[in-house]
Amino acid sequence: MNQPSVREILDIKAVVLLTLLCMAWGFNAVAMKVGNTGIAPIFCAGIRSVIAMVGLAVWMRIRHIPLFPGSVLDGVIVGILFGLEFAALFSSLLYTSVSSAWILLYSTPFFHAIGAHYFLAGDRITVQKTIGLVLAFIGIIVLLSKHLGVPSLTGLLGDMLALTAAMLWAATTIWIKRRLVGKVSPHHTLFYQTVFSIPLLFLLSTLFRETPVHHLNALIISSVLFQGIVIAFVSYLVWFYLVHDYPVSRLSSFTFLTPVFAALSGALFLQEPLTLRLTISLVLVSIGIYVVNRR
Repeated sequence: MNQPSVREILDIKAVVLLTLLCMAWGFNAVAMKVGNTGIAPIFCAGIRSVIAMVGLAVWMRIRHIPLFPGSVLDGVIVGILFGLEFAALFSSLLYTSVSSAWILLYSTPFFHAIGAHYFLAGDRITVQKTIGLVLAFIGIIVLLSKHLGVPSLTGLLGDMLALTAAMLWAATTIWIKRRLVGKVSPHHTLFYQTVFSIPLLFLLSTLFRETPVHHLNALIISSVLFQGIVIAFVSYLVWFYLVHDYPVSRLSSFTFLTPVFAALSGALFLQEPLTLRLTISLVLVSIGIYVVNRR
């Protein structure tokens, strides 16, 4: 049976938390670039899940929260979807450009909106939401369009993998909202996602014949710890708290901010240039998010 959203609109707390999440995820793009210079991408994703799982398990045991209270099969499915999402995303980068992959990955809000419309009560597609999503997506295309070229057949394969990652991200969120919300806490949602994605990610790393570790230094280790603790543990726990309490389509519209913050982080930490494209993109994304969430 469909579970109605606890709240119909996003309040100030949700807006602030979502903005901070997108800032963290945008900065994470820089951390991933640094980490991948020494550690293979899918293997690193597995390490990230291990760090988050261990930290969350310790915290839950200290608070005497049971690790497996129920709905374990749904948790396994969430972990598999999460692992496949990252495998598809990282695999796409072997065949297509980073910018193309990012644009297609952040088509996710459209899949969130469609999935919520058909599978979640009280979260319907409206003309207003559609206009807002399109405006925000145009902002992402403006931001990354200078990097795009005419795709080859190999590039199309990469684009399809990135699009698959977007659909898997949406499917994971919809499954959580439909099957886990009301049955387990956000902590258990994250615990299930991490613990059941670990063996899949390491298996996929082996199948892709990754060399797990090329070299290590303090910066690479710091970036992996940031990805594991701040992103996979703290930020995902906050995201699942929001997913449990707010409409999925409204939450997802904020993720359009992530590539914008990634570009800003690149300018701050990697000396990448700030451009007029970035300003136009930020304006369009902000207007789009406002339209989606306007009463």
